[in-house]
Amino acid sequence: MQWLKRPQVLFPAAIVGGMLLVAFGLQPGGASKPTQPDQAPKIVASASATTVPATATATKAAPTPTTLASKPTWAAGTPRADGNLIADPRIAPVQSEVLGARATPTAADPTLARQATECGGIQEAAIDLSIGQTLNGVSIRATKAAVFPIAYFRCILMATGGNEAFSLASSVGKSERDGATHAVLVDLWITNSGKDFGQLNLKTAALAAAGQTFAPLATLGGRAEVVISGGQGRSVTVVFAVKDSVGASIGPVTLVADAPLVGGKKMAGKYQLFLPTP
Repeated sequence: MQWLKRPQVLFPAAIVGGMLLVAFGLQPGGASKPTQPDQAPKIVASASATTVPATATATKAAPTPTTLASKPTWAAGTPRADGNLIADPRIAPVQSEVLGARATPTAADPTLARQATECGGIQEAAIDLSIGQTLNGVSIRATKAAVFPIAYFRCILMATGGNEAFSLASSVGKSERDGATHAVLVDLWITNSGKDFGQLNLKTAALAAAGQTFAPLATLGGRAEVVISGGQGRSVTVVFAVKDSVGASIGPVTLVADAPLVGGKKMAGKYQLFLPTP
């Protein structure tokens, strides 16, 4: 006891005892701590959040007989999982009719539907050219000329297909019945080196061949009235039907066209291009 009464032992023992009393007296334990009022809603919300998606997933995963019965019919040409195409027999006849209609000439000439499209060997005689003339800054240069027997050219148009080809084939067939023997195609490159707009009317052009003059049937690749701004160029092909009763070939031809309109004003002169066609 004398030893315990010493200050070196009594004071530390009192301090330790006081700390133990404070620790166990004021905080007896965490098990009996009351539940905070804001924790209950969080627990309920968490439970509902985990329950609702599970219910929705179960509803989507369970197909009903009504859903299976109302499955839409596949359309023709729909790809399956294996990569093949599903053909609907109710749609296939309609597609066949459409393809047949596209393959039938729709031109005004009813005789085109009976024309053959097996044209045989190539009967084209073509030559590259570089013959031009300039009037008031508007230049015409012939880059190529091709000559076809008119029946062969009409056959090519029928084999090509399309409304434009059928329409031109109808015009070529009419010229053939009127006595035309050849079709001549002239490729033109038209440029304007001036500052004002230039306009060239190929409807009034003509082709002099075999001592006769022939008007154009059509233009390919552009309109017959060519409008060119300054510094630009356009290409167009002019088609002529020519009657030649002298020999198998038509020989050299001359392309004649009126002078252009420059800035809306008519210019004087004419284009005359001598083309040494075969």
